[in-house]
Formats: sequence, structure tokens, C-alpha cells
Amino acid sequence: MPEKGGMLMYFSRVRIRPDVRDLHLLVSGNGYGAHQLLWKLFPGDEKRSFIFREEVAREQMPFHKGVKGEPVFYLVSGSQPIFDHPIFAVESKAYAPKLVNGEHLAFRLRANPTIARKEEGKKNSSRHDVVMDAQYHLLREIAADMSIATTGDKSKIKNGIFEAWRQLGNAQYIEKKLQGIIAANERHAEVLKTGLKPFELLDWALKAQMDTALETWLAGKCERLGCAMVQDDINRRLKFQAEGYQWHALPRKGKDAGFSSVDFEGEIEVMDAELFTKALFDGIGPAKGFGCGLMLVRRV
Repeated sequence: MPEKGGMLMYFSRVRIRPDVRDLHLLVSGNGYGAHQLLWKLFPGDEKRSFIFREEVAREQMPFHKGVKGEPVFYLVSGSQPIFDHPIFAVESKAYAPKLVNGEHLAFRLRANPTIARKEEGKKNSSRHDVVMDAQYHLLREIAADMSIATTGDKSKIKNGIFEAWRQLGNAQYIEKKLQGIIAANERHAEVLKTGLKPFELLDWALKAQMDTALETWLAGKCERLGCAMVQDDINRRLKFQAEGYQWHALPRKGKDAGFSSVDFEGEIEVMDAELFTKALFDGIGPAKGFGCGLMLVRRV
């Protein structure tokens, strides 16, 4: 069986017990709080030995009696969780995926997409949110093309672009640029047939830029983790989608502290079974302590 460091891995489904179900009001959507509570299932672990993902119980178990909108958690861990717990009902089994190179898997992944970049004048690189970075880069590029200020936050630059656009009255060169960005992303190209207004063009271009950046991020991760994203047979488009972008503030760590999460799903091909199995055990990307990184897979 595949093991991590000589240790058998476990896959668990954890639910809040019916008699303490109101607890979900405090736990649901609170990645750090859920993480701290779930850690109680591993009393012998001084360091976190698990990754987890939160789902809505009624969506995961629609035919299960009594299930409502409370969270259900999936865990991959190096230790088996305890079953006798006053808050959680635990189902657990040995996790030993038998993968072979070349097989295709459908996947779901909630991840925190970030990139490392060295800032001018600084010695060390810092991490940036992939979505915000891509959209901010596009807004600054458009602003530069219009010879207006490229400094400030996203909303300030965006408002400046709209104001300049109104003053120009006709900025076909900007419209063509935005149309090109949208057309280059096949998932969004169809919207160009609807005759978009200027502010709609910019919003769709930002969406396309975000989608492309997330695809690039995930493809890069896959390449390093022993798998590859799969194209469909008709238009050679990657079988991939990204949605549900959220920003999670962490006020205890500072005014602007937080992390983003994105839900990915699609199809991948296993290229290096051993390396990819390790990724299933270890998780993908940062913010694992907040419910990111666990990839759920099933054979196609």
C-alpha cells in the first residue's frame, strides 16, 4: 500500500453530531476554526498531520436522513482520527490509491493560488494572489495605454479607466484590445456575440484574464506534481473550470491579512503515479491549515 514516510494514510469523512448541530454556525466557512477543532481528532499529534476540505452535507449526502446545511469535512491524514468524540461523527478508512501512469481522473480541488515574485528594491520574493495579480496587471496595462494614472488599488484604476473612456467618447483601440483578451479564452469568447458595452467589455476581459491565470497556475502545479491537464477531443480545450473565488479575511493577523480560495474541477492524466500519490497525501498549494489543498479524485 502507498505510505508516507512509512506511515499508512487515512481518508475520513467527518460530520458534526446531530445533538450539537448548532455548532456549525460557528464552524461553517471558518477554515481556521474548523482546523483547530478537527485537530482534536488527533490528540497524539503535536504537528498537523492532515489536510481537509469542507463541503455542505446536504449536497454530499442528499439521501441521508436528517442531513441539512451543516458542514461535512473530508480529511487525508497520516494518523487515524479518534472515533469517540463529543462533537464529531467520524468515518475513516485506509487511503491507498492504486494509480498507474496514463490513467485519467476527474478531480475537484479547493486551492489557494499564489505566485512568488521578487519586488523591485527588495531582497526576498513575496507571495501574491494569482487572481488579484492578473487583474491588477491588466488594469494597469489598460490605464497605461490610455495615458492615465496606473497607481492605486483596483477600483481606483478601474474608475479612472471608465472616466477616461467617457472623455474620449470613442476608444476603439482599447475595445479591440479587450475583445482580443476575451476572444483568446474560449470559455468566454461567446459573450462577444452579445454586443458588450465598454464597462461590460472590461469586466469580461478581467474574468478572462483571471481564468487564464488560474489555468496557467494549475497546469504548472500539475506538471510538478506528476499529472497533466487533459484536453477534450473536439476543440482541444482543457477539461477544466475554476469558480467560487473567495477572499477570506484574517483580522487577527492584521488589517489586510487573509487568503483566497478557488474551486477547481476537471480531468487530469497521471504522468508519474508515485509523485502524484504523494501530492494527494501532502496537498496542493498553500493555506492547507485553512481547508485548501486536498484534491478529491475518481476514475473517469
